[in-house]
Amino acid sequence: MHTPFFPHPNSKRRLSTTPNKEIAGLVAALFSLMLLLAVVQFHGLKASMLSDLEAAAELIAQNASHAIVIEDDTEAHELLSALARSKNLLKARLESPDGRLLAVYDNGQARRCDELMPLRVSRPVLAYGKQVGQLILTASSHKLLSWTAVFLGIGSISIAVAWFTSWLSARRAAKAARQAQQKLAWMSRHDPLTGCANREELRAHLRERFQSSPNHSALYLLDLDDFTVFNAAYGAHQGDAILRVIAQRLQTLVKPEDRLARLSADEFALSLQHGSEHSLLEFTTRIQEVLREPIFVGDVPLRATACIGVALLPDDANNEDSAIQSASAALSMARHAGHGSVCRYEEGHDRKLRDRADLTDALRLALVRGEFRLNYQPIYSMHGGRMNGAEALIRWKHPSRGLISPDRFVPIAESSGLIEEIGLHLLGLLQRDRQAWLCAGLQVPPIAINISSLQFPKEQSKDRFLQQLSALELGPDALEIELTERAAFEELEGKDSIIHRLKGRGYSISLDDFGTGYSSLSYLHRINCDKLKIDRSFVRRMDENPKAQQLVKAIVEVAHAFHMTTVAEGVETEGELNAVRNAGCTAVQGYLLDRPLDAHAFGERLAALNGKASEDAV
Repeated sequence: MHTPFFPHPNSKRRLSTTPNKEIAGLVAALFSLMLLLAVVQFHGLKASMLSDLEAAAELIAQNASHAIVIEDDTEAHELLSALARSKNLLKARLESPDGRLLAVYDNGQARRCDELMPLRVSRPVLAYGKQVGQLILTASSHKLLSWTAVFLGIGSISIAVAWFTSWLSARRAAKAARQAQQKLAWMSRHDPLTGCANREELRAHLRERFQSSPNHSALYLLDLDDFTVFNAAYGAHQGDAILRVIAQRLQTLVKPEDRLARLSADEFALSLQHGSEHSLLEFTTRIQEVLREPIFVGDVPLRATACIGVALLPDDANNEDSAIQSASAALSMARHAGHGSVCRYEEGHDRKLRDRADLTDALRLALVRGEFRLNYQPIYSMHGGRMNGAEALIRWKHPSRGLISPDRFVPIAESSGLIEEIGLHLLGLLQRDRQAWLCAGLQVPPIAINISSLQFPKEQSKDRFLQQLSALELGPDALEIELTERAAFEELEGKDSIIHRLKGRGYSISLDDFGTGYSSLSYLHRINCDKLKIDRSFVRRMDENPKAQQLVKAIVEVAHAFHMTTVAEGVETEGELNAVRNAGCTAVQGYLLDRPLDAHAFGERLAALNGKASEDAV
């Protein structure tokens, strides 16, 4: 069954036949009109020639009557011949009333056409009111037929030229129509930006595979990580160029019998004819390797990653729609697991997605009910052990589910768009706790909060955030801003970027989880941060790993070269503490020194440290 978007198999024949019929009808009409005009012209010219012949007969009859009366045959012959030649006649014949030949003229130039179609007039010769003879004149019809033939020839040539021109135009129009239909059919099955198949073409490909191939195959769905950040950083034009490069690279992974499709802005699909559990890991590794190849925007190298969901067919689905649904469910689970994750479809994924939808609704209610609170983990100076700051960590206590981990609900908040409202809400919680500590007479160090690039999908989002800071009087002395590398990866050099605007107001900017995202020296130079927090993956068991020690020491030296202070995250043992101290870290944060504390416990810790500071001062 053919959809309206695709040309009928016989459309090419229809496109070429219909114009030809129209042209043939037009040519027939023109020929009919030309023949009609030729007939009219023929009779008009014949009537004109016969009229001239009548006039010649009148003149000859007047002059020949005297010769007939005096019965002078010689004079009659000479007179007839002279007048016939002057009128360019073919033949002339003068007879007596009883039929006797009196005079005759013949120029001897008669043609075949003159015999077939002679022009002849007959007129009586009168003298004194009495008929004395009969004059018969014959003229050549060659001129008549020649002019008629010329008219028909010119008309035929004109019609032939018109027919050929119309035929050529019709062929061109039919070709253009076929090309337009082919282009429309192609566009209805392909993505115009990348040239990849679209969702409809992918469904058709999967449908054919289910019908014809009993072999095991696989469907991979890819979702590019942080592609909205790429777009925000470099604009939609560069984002499109990045997508085209990614599509070209992914195309190198597929064979002619496979299919690469683009399903949405940053989501691709790979349908492979041969797929198995054994080859799944190998192929996903190849995908990630291809994506991680640098894409240069100007002189800036970008490296993409993707979450990948996989459905093996026919094990995980029995038709094209269930195949896409299964792979989508696996992709959703991969997104939850984090950037660059891979997930194979399992039976329980649908239930987990329903749980995710329920959690999204619960997040909206949590904002209304005030179920969020903040914990604070102190940051201590490496030299002297003084608390010089703390990091605010969000906690959610659900009335029936209890404490829900941020690793679980923050990605949901980001993907659902609730992260913007949650971020504004947390500023209010921080101000409430800070005011309580200040009212208790405590000295409160700057508190660092994490922000996500997804909090600022629009310019108005940045304005709201800055207005909230002003309204709550959370200035640079009260607040520090922590950015993950992904969050910071926006239009860094733009005057309207959130980083630039916060720096312009005097806020200290920390780069959190350094080494896990888009790290590069040019990146550190462009972002112009004040503090660099070394990710705990580098600190863990650092005292037992000489390579880790060298790496952390190198990071510290780079940070100092950029006039940044450094914080070692996730310090849990004395050995790790000594190792980061030896590496030159400025400050330290971790369970060895303090766990995250609720507002009341953090206030008590501040009070104890303030008291100790007073004793030391005395």
